Amino acid sequence: MSDAIWKLVYRCAQELTQQGVTPFTRCDLIRCVQRYKSECGPDSINPIIQGITENLRGGAPGAVGKNLLHSVGRGQFVLRGAATSGSLEKNPSWTSVRSQPGAVREQDKQPAAISHETLEIGGYAFKYICDIEPVKNDDGTVREFTPQDRYENTGQLALNRYGAGPFCKFKLSRNIARSGVYALVVDEHVYYIGECKNLTNRFNMGYGNISPRNCFAGGQETNCRINNLIFTSVSEGLKATLWFHETSDYKQVESDLRARGKFGWNRT
Repeated sequence: MSDAIWKLVYRCAQELTQQGVTPFTRCDLIRCVQRYKSECGPDSINPIIQGITENLRGGAPGAVGKNLLHSVGRGQFVLRGAATSGSLEKNPSWTSVRSQPGAVREQDKQPAAISHETLEIGGYAFKYICDIEPVKNDDGTVREFTPQDRYENTGQLALNRYGAGPFCKFKLSRNIARSGVYALVVDEHVYYIGECKNLTNRFNMGYGNISPRNCFAGGQETNCRINNLIFTSVSEGLKATLWFHETSDYKQVESDLRARGKFGWNRT
């Protein structure tokens, strides 16, 4: 039987530490795990990292409570105990790859041809809407939300695959009640393509504000998944932006774009 993912994450954390890569990032852990188990995607690995980190909330139920890692902030981790053992350097000599979110593999990147406030994807022109700016704590870190804790789970429903979070909150500051295709861009690469009847509703009542019910079986997994990916990316110091191509033929345009290229956060 193959190793459980949490064992691979822990093994990778040990290897990185032995190599002098400490603190290490989600990116470092994900790349290492995928060397051993290439079929494991970020959607499977991120909740494990969250669950085995002693000072973070949420994560995969099978990993929660193992307390093998410690978060030292902004997507960086050390083995448990290293933060207080005196072995953690203030200015480590390693260089971490910051050009990709921990939630996405390098091969899934789609470069974006950005010119001022216009973005061209597959021959379609997208207009810049806004930076995605989640609510933050006083220290500048992204505030974590766990709406699942507020749900009166009288039916004893299980959390869906992405329902453990953690989640963030964000919203569009202006009302754009128009149909079209939107693109989520992180680090100047397109990671997600989606379609909508009303852009503001899709984000302000969907991705940006996770309802307690959607965290459980039968809820909208996509809202949970995309919100958590944004949470992870912005927590790692990356810039996320929203772009929009207005069209009444939004389903066909989305289908066309997804047929032309692979986007890391879109599921096949």
